[in-house]
Amino acid sequence: MDNLWSLELLEPPGYALVPGWHWLLATWFGAGLVVPFRAGLAVFALVPLLIMAIKLPRHVMPLVAMMIFALGVYVSSSIDIATGVKDDRRIVIDEVAAFLIGASLIRQAGWRMLVPFAAIFLFLDRQKPWPVSLMEELPSGWGVMADDLVPAILLGAVFALLQFVWNRHERKADRERIED
Repeated sequence: MDNLWSLELLEPPGYALVPGWHWLLATWFGAGLVVPFRAGLAVFALVPLLIMAIKLPRHVMPLVAMMIFALGVYVSSSIDIATGVKDDRRIVIDEVAAFLIGASLIRQAGWRMLVPFAAIFLFLDRQKPWPVSLMEELPSGWGVMADDLVPAILLGAVFALLQFVWNRHERKADRERIED
């Protein structure tokens, strides 16, 4: 039970070779240090922010997500090179960027889909089913980031399609009620 709430504070090899702000971003402000919730904590901390961001113009969230993705490639590459640890489990900026990109796809689908989207995304992130697992073979930070990006985009497209079908069905039912 002690392990459930422990913080992982050990410095990985090469820690001193990586600037502190790289670790801050890579661990998404420390969320990646909380065992066993790492990625889940980082992703679910975004949900309230995304709900508040509903009033922002539609292009803002995808732009922010792409900037975080680019930063994620950079910082995870520098950590990978400095430490020699490929895809350090403390790095959760990959889940954050991928979740934001996927969430921007379902924004039109409805914000009520965010929590189920997050749960399924995190499940897929842990399982790394084929062909997602192939992305891990990409070099350095690209592999770290892409293995989360692919399932987020695919899942976002599925959720958007489901919401489209649902909305279409609701509109049809509304028209039938009006005609009656």
